[in-house]
Amino acid sequence: MVIERRFRYLYLALACFVGLVTTYFVDGYMGIYDTLYITTGEQEQKIELYHWLKGGGAWTGGTEWGKKAFFSYEIDNREFLSLSTDIEISLWHNQEKVRDLVSQHLEIAPFNAAKLEWLLDTSELEPGGTPPLIQPYKYSVVVKSDKMERELNFYIYTPPPSVQEFG
Repeated sequence: MVIERRFRYLYLALACFVGLVTTYFVDGYMGIYDTLYITTGEQEQKIELYHWLKGGGAWTGGTEWGKKAFFSYEIDNREFLSLSTDIEISLWHNQEKVRDLVSQHLEIAPFNAAKLEWLLDTSELEPGGTPPLIQPYKYSVVVKSDKMERELNFYIYTPPPSVQEFG
């Protein structure tokens, strides 16, 4: 079938447009995306992939001493192949491992997601009491899988003094 001469450039422009849309979809949507949610008190922080990349692989969060922090880690597989990976999440302080928080093997089907959840009680971490007013305790929550490693700097600070203390 011979294409008429006057429609050749129209078909070429349409082919280029389809190519651009396909490239945008494959480059911008496809891949493995991970998101970490931290809920302390009534606030939720959401740390997505571009935050990890922008921050050089580390991000910061924290809570008051004596409070509980709820963590949720979601892995979104936006690929045509299933994902099989081992996830290890641990808590570190001064370059020493304090404890393992989660260690699990995940099988994630194509275009599906998996979620891991855990609780961190800050009063269990420093049983000696609250941190000094000036310097909070610094911990690192490290998320490792077969292909990547993420680090969250997690600070535990002294709660602000109450109004009654000032009398």
